Amino acid sequence: MLAAAFVTSLPGPAMRASIAICCLWALGASWCVAQSSQPAPNTGSAVRTLQTFRLDSASVIIDGVLDEAVWRQAEVAVGFTQIRPAPGAPATERTEARLLYDAAALYVAARLYDAAPDSIAGSLFRRDGNEYSDWFYVMIDSYFDRRTGFSFAVNPRGVRKDFLIFDDQEEDLNWDPVWRAAARIDDEGWTVEMRIPFSQLRFSEAAGPQPWGLNFQRRIARRGEVAFWSPVPADLSRYVSAFGTLHGLANLSRPVRLEAQPYVVSRLTRAPEGAPGNPFYDANDLFANVGADFKYGLTPDLTLTGTLNPDFGQVEVDPAVVNLSAFETFFPEKRPFFVEGSEIFSFGNTRTFNNFGFVQYFYSRRIGRSPQRSLGGFRYVDAPEATTILSAAKVSGKAGGWSVGVLDALTPVEKARYVTADGAEGSEPVEPLTNYLVGRLKRDFGGGRSVVGGLFTAVNRRLSEPAFEPLLHRAAYVGGLDFSHSWAERRWTLSGFASGSLVQGEPTALLRTQRASARYYQRPDADYLSVDSSRTSLSGYAAEVSLAKTGGAHWRGSLTYKELSPGLETNDLGFMSATDRRALSTYAEYQERQAGRVFRNYGFYGFTNHTWNFGGDNIFTGYAVGSWATFTNFWSVNGQARVSPWAFNDVLLRGGPLAAFPAWQSAFLEVESDSRKPVVVEAGVFARRDVTGEYDREFYLDVNLRPTSALQIVLEPEIAFERDTDQFVASVEDALATATFGRRYVFASVTSTSFSLDARINWTFTPNLSLQLFLQSLFVASDFSNYKEFLRPRTYDFAVYGEDRGTLAFDPQTQTYSVDPDGDGPAASFSFGNRFGQGDFNFRSLRGNFVLRWEYRSGSTLFFVWQHLRSNVGPEDDLALGRDADALFGEPADNIFLVKLTYWLGR
Repeated sequence: MLAAAFVTSLPGPAMRASIAICCLWALGASWCVAQSSQPAPNTGSAVRTLQTFRLDSASVIIDGVLDEAVWRQAEVAVGFTQIRPAPGAPATERTEARLLYDAAALYVAARLYDAAPDSIAGSLFRRDGNEYSDWFYVMIDSYFDRRTGFSFAVNPRGVRKDFLIFDDQEEDLNWDPVWRAAARIDDEGWTVEMRIPFSQLRFSEAAGPQPWGLNFQRRIARRGEVAFWSPVPADLSRYVSAFGTLHGLANLSRPVRLEAQPYVVSRLTRAPEGAPGNPFYDANDLFANVGADFKYGLTPDLTLTGTLNPDFGQVEVDPAVVNLSAFETFFPEKRPFFVEGSEIFSFGNTRTFNNFGFVQYFYSRRIGRSPQRSLGGFRYVDAPEATTILSAAKVSGKAGGWSVGVLDALTPVEKARYVTADGAEGSEPVEPLTNYLVGRLKRDFGGGRSVVGGLFTAVNRRLSEPAFEPLLHRAAYVGGLDFSHSWAERRWTLSGFASGSLVQGEPTALLRTQRASARYYQRPDADYLSVDSSRTSLSGYAAEVSLAKTGGAHWRGSLTYKELSPGLETNDLGFMSATDRRALSTYAEYQERQAGRVFRNYGFYGFTNHTWNFGGDNIFTGYAVGSWATFTNFWSVNGQARVSPWAFNDVLLRGGPLAAFPAWQSAFLEVESDSRKPVVVEAGVFARRDVTGEYDREFYLDVNLRPTSALQIVLEPEIAFERDTDQFVASVEDALATATFGRRYVFASVTSTSFSLDARINWTFTPNLSLQLFLQSLFVASDFSNYKEFLRPRTYDFAVYGEDRGTLAFDPQTQTYSVDPDGDGPAASFSFGNRFGQGDFNFRSLRGNFVLRWEYRSGSTLFFVWQHLRSNVGPEDDLALGRDADALFGEPADNIFLVKLTYWLGR
């Protein structure tokens, strides 16, 4: 009844029919799933328990040798159960785990027997790596909320890995606690010892006994085997909630959680001189800085994390990209202060396998971003690359079922220096004083099966300079509520959220917002949108709901509906590319996890995506099927095919009327060799073609070499061929262009060839001393042709200048094209430049990082970094690697040398 009412309320018969078909398909699939799914084989075991006791005077030396007498007195955790490759079967090798504690820390010991010690996979690599190796994990739910876990892992060479588990299943590898571990290989297998300080965990202080969630995991790489002490469902629909229980912890006193990490950094930049005579140029630009990060336990559950005069420089640079679209490129956050604990601020992510569209409500790279005002008209300009962060602090943690996160950061006025044509010097502000605030609150119910929460973000700027008023919002706010409820042993989940945004500022700034590429209010044929030049605020909303079957012996799937209203704006502290969308996404999948004679596992799936704007236009429809398999020899294959029929495109003309979106088909295939071997190769091919002749073809390799257990070499070459038939070039006002509402929209066909090669060399001397080299080369050549004019709305019709209508001429002196759109007719001529992004070009780039990292004591690190950056743009429209490499290396490079020392103070 509710579904029928919802469908009939939507505009347009095509929309209603499409949604009805999708709903019936998804409900039918869900009914089949419900009828055919059975519990995973290993979920029937009773919850495991382990008893521990407190050490009085005996000490444990963390050396990987289990020779302390106290280990013989501890209760032993045995009886591990596989989830791969034989779900529910006993582990093939015996594992014994023990856990004790004293006033300051937990102590963990494990004996991992192995019938073939010479076959133990014990690669040496940097902390938190994911290379081929055996592993032993201990996972602790110290909140005992059945949703949050602290995971600590060690491999046979003593390499450590740690991550935070949240929302029962999600992982955050950016969590970096300070703890110790050691491991040794012997004739019986290998052994592990760990010391985990209570100060690195979060728990409620209690006078008497308090149970904690606990699990152990063992991975045997050569067999692809994963086994748990407390059985976890093979479908991973439950993870933390499947932990066993640790008893015996009592009278835990509140640890003094005060940590400080002062740092000193020195950086030397050697860059080529841009313009001759630039007074701001220094061939050797030396910079030094000091500061500190700190953590303080406000309560046993809540932690204050702060930074004074922070160094937010990135050790690894962003990759080079060529972006000819109207939309911003997304780069992931890499700065430690922001990535650690970022999971608590996550919002707007429902439990779904297919979520069409991307909005991030808190994108921390907005804090400390490049200044948003650029100075023009001066002879020389010296502008900062990034905005300084005066201070930043956050409070995060969990108490009594409540999860809390608050972050605040302040950035000052940034100024750029300049020199005028007559030699006068001065400075102008390029970024205003800004405060950023993010607050997150969540509440668990029913042992973590139900969660409700809220998010609030605020950006407030002091626009004291008139130059900022047309550019920036004075204030930007986002608020929202979300929920999640699971049942049937957490195999089914209903989740959703609703949010609203409000931005305020001068009319000129709001006019830019209305006309921005995310919404294009100026579209002349969108009768439900209009530009209001007197606006001083803009508001919008987003909402999403998803029903997902996340677990089961074989079947899983999801049905998701989303709306983003045209007025939604999150880009002041979030990230989004498009609003004005209604989307319905479906997904159904079958998996076989039980290893057989041919396959270790395999699966196949299908999904659909359907998107409309608020005017009822069908913006996108897509259908896909795919499959993957891992064979018993550990080779794997993965493939997918997609089709999309004709639809409409409301962003192609960048504020112009609606155009058609041609039908297309695509497919990809990937094959990976045996991941256990010292040489692993993954090869893939992707192909896409539409009905107009537009195409994409990509061929790529991933070669992973392990010549020794301490050296890894990764080579990732890729070559791509692309033809676009609708590259936007310009729009020109002309009252005679009545069919396109008084503007002419100029496009081109672009044929591009690109080649990239990413190379990584990781050389690890000890678990605490490593050398990393990363090189990324990129070559892109593009040939622009068939300059043409869009003819009429809701079509994909063009007229090529000089062939179908008008004339086209190129002036090599000024590098400009001149167009007379109707030849001898009354329309005015116009011109546009032949430059990067609007004419033939050849882009070449090389980016490299050399990082020596030494953790000389727990939590304290010394970095030596060399960054090498060079790029070049030429007029050639073809790719010739020899010529292009010569041109690239003939270009002066930027070299940055950095030394950074941190020292950890804590317990």
